Amino acid sequence: MQLDCVNNLNNHSELCQHPKFLAHNGAVVSNPSGESPSKAEEKAEKKKRGRVALTVSGSVLGLSIAVMALNPRISSKLIEKLKALKTETKKGVERSKDSIIKTKFYKTLSKGVDWSARFLSWTNNVNSVKDTYFKHLCTEEKAFAKIKNPKRRERFIKFDSFFRKVMQKPHELITKWGDSLAKITVRNSYKRAGSKMDKLEGLIIDYSKKLPEEKRADVLKMLAEIGEQRKYFSATDLNQRFVEQEKLMQNLNRDIRTRWKSYYSGFIDKEVNNAHHFDQNLQFWAKDIMQPQKTKLEKEGLKVVDSLTGENGKYKEIITELSGNLGEKEQKTLNKLFNKTEKSIKKAHNREYEDYFDKKRDLTLGSAPTDIVTGTIILSIAGISFANAENKDKRISRLITKIIPAIAGFGTSIALTSMLFSGTKGMLSGLAAGGVLSLLGSKLDKHRINLKNKLSEKNIA
Repeated sequence: MQLDCVNNLNNHSELCQHPKFLAHNGAVVSNPSGESPSKAEEKAEKKKRGRVALTVSGSVLGLSIAVMALNPRISSKLIEKLKALKTETKKGVERSKDSIIKTKFYKTLSKGVDWSARFLSWTNNVNSVKDTYFKHLCTEEKAFAKIKNPKRRERFIKFDSFFRKVMQKPHELITKWGDSLAKITVRNSYKRAGSKMDKLEGLIIDYSKKLPEEKRADVLKMLAEIGEQRKYFSATDLNQRFVEQEKLMQNLNRDIRTRWKSYYSGFIDKEVNNAHHFDQNLQFWAKDIMQPQKTKLEKEGLKVVDSLTGENGKYKEIITELSGNLGEKEQKTLNKLFNKTEKSIKKAHNREYEDYFDKKRDLTLGSAPTDIVTGTIILSIAGISFANAENKDKRISRLITKIIPAIAGFGTSIALTSMLFSGTKGMLSGLAAGGVLSLLGSKLDKHRINLKNKLSEKNIA
């Protein structure tokens, strides 16, 4: 009987060593793949790291979408697309006059698209009002005149003073940081345009040697005139225009708050139809207020662009002057470089008067700090997960593999959006950054745990 028990134990031991089975906590577990325990564990670990990275990327994506939805500069582009769609639906109405059903469909669709675009504009008002009142809370002294009780008013004034001491500098620094990043992008756009212009003018000077002396003198004279116009692209002139834009927006917060109070009081007025009042105010007030100034600045900038690259621009005049004296290959090279230069100049113009102007408007209202606050509130949920970890070891793991990558990914998205990248590019870059950092964090965490286990084994020995 003892011999049978020994044989049974031996058979059981052999069974545990069989490649199709693994010993796990004293139990026999099936391993149909036939992989060794170490390979199976490594495969499972890789899958786990991938899942964690996807979770972090998803968190960054969610955060970025939340901030994008609250960003008037980004949602305004969606509004423009909706307006373009509305134009298409109107064409559909014209094309379907012979069909009552199709006409009705296109008219209904047109109304839906129009209302969606207008409602999205109204949500920008909600965001700008939220931003300006948060700025008021953090940076502006308040009298609390409506509080009649002197002692109670004094307490509110003291608390307000304390709150502003804590919040004013961070609010201003975040806004300044966002403005600086946006300005860097505009400056770089003009630098790239300047570089293209230098190359084009260098080629013009080289090709002008083929002209008769009198015509060559005319070309060089036109290049000198272009040199005067190029002062518009200089850092000095650009900085001055930045200051002018800021001056134009100095009363924007006051105007938005006044508009909001008037809008809000409209719902209280019993004689006003609330539904009609709401429908008549589905537009973005800050954009409407600043649009005349923006249009004026854009026109001034376009005059300079057209004077260089327009149909009667100096570069076009020079190219026409050169064309009769150049070979086909030289003409092609010159035209190609001109097209690149024109594109770069127009891009720099759009960066300043479209992207930066709108970004400056939102920053003036206080958008950057509220974007950070929005992200912080959402990320605080991850902090709860960190705090609820079973032990210190798991808290460190979550910090390295999830929380830090999520914060870094969201920060990347915010920074790129501040640098006037499109919302999609900023969002995807943040998503990638979060995922990569999570994978690196998982490897670092694995190395940390292995090192800790080795030190524990040495201490036991």
